[in-house]
Amino acid sequence: MFEKIINFFKSFGKSGNEENKSKDTAKERLHLVLMQDRANVSADFLELMKQEIIDVIKKYIEVDENAIDVRLTNKTNEDGTTGAPALYANIPITNIKHEMKATAEKAENKIENEKEQKEQLEKQEEPKQKEEKTEEKQEKTEVVAEAKQEEEEKRETKKKRETKEKKESDKKKETE
Repeated sequence: MFEKIINFFKSFGKSGNEENKSKDTAKERLHLVLMQDRANVSADFLELMKQEIIDVIKKYIEVDENAIDVRLTNKTNEDGTTGAPALYANIPITNIKHEMKATAEKAENKIENEKEQKEQLEKQEEPKQKEEKTEEKQEKTEVVAEAKQEEEEKRETKKKRETKEKKESDKKKETE
């Protein structure tokens, strides 16, 4: 996009077939104006956005700023019609900054270490959890067994009482 603007201004200083150049220049200008209008973006805004993108990228990698190409283009739909504007950026990388690379590697190592520690803790807790579950099952089994035993004792006591009452009742009947 910026190339189009630069080419537009460069074309004023060149001689040659003025009619074709004028036509092409007007066409380029119209195309540029239409794209900016559709995207609702001014050239100043686009330049500001380009610079901010470059600044962020430069934190991590070294780039050839003179060869950077950032422009607004129209995306072509599958049916061949012109779609929404798209931001195109071609940013040649000259080198990856080592301090950022080291920082990224440290972050990756930290994440891996935390993951390993978490897995180790889970492995350590797994037997404990199994043991706790086994103990809980044993306690439940004991409680159930005690409850069954108490119930059985109650039945036996009731049976004995009923038997005793029946004997007493039979004795009364015999004495009558």
